[in-house]
Amino acid sequence: MHRIYAIEPLEALKMSIQSEKEMTEFYKKAQSLFYNDEAESTLKQMLNACLQNRQKSISQYSQVSGKRILYLNLDRKHRLNSLMHCGKDSRESINTAKRNEKELVDFYMTLSRRFLDADLRAFFRSLGDEHQDHLHKLEKRFENPELFDESAEKQNAEAA
Repeated sequence: MHRIYAIEPLEALKMSIQSEKEMTEFYKKAQSLFYNDEAESTLKQMLNACLQNRQKSISQYSQVSGKRILYLNLDRKHRLNSLMHCGKDSRESINTAKRNEKELVDFYMTLSRRFLDADLRAFFRSLGDEHQDHLHKLEKRFENPELFDESAEKQNAEAA
């Protein structure tokens, strides 16, 4: 978990924007590892939610800073270093997604307690709640091992 002792609101929002971008990329790749409609649909929902969260974070950044973001080039300090990249195995990707979602829940809930501004607190809490919901969906939808077996069979057939 990324330790947060003191952080400025704009820095926290930049980290949120970057984290949601990374999770969007993660879910794009994870979706390509599955050949099951249910699995693909779930991952697409997660991807769309992350895109919406990124837009919400950009809007919140603009509101707090008074500046419009045309292009945001973030450096390494704005990355949540505990987020992991998607692997090449469908089962591994879901386990990694669960870890990433847990990290984001912890990150956003920590931020929701760090600021005095009620709007910022509510904003980060809502993102934390949404990622908690993602975690529950992942746990529920991917408890069936057949989802992984079907994807592995099709990947092997395509490789042959």
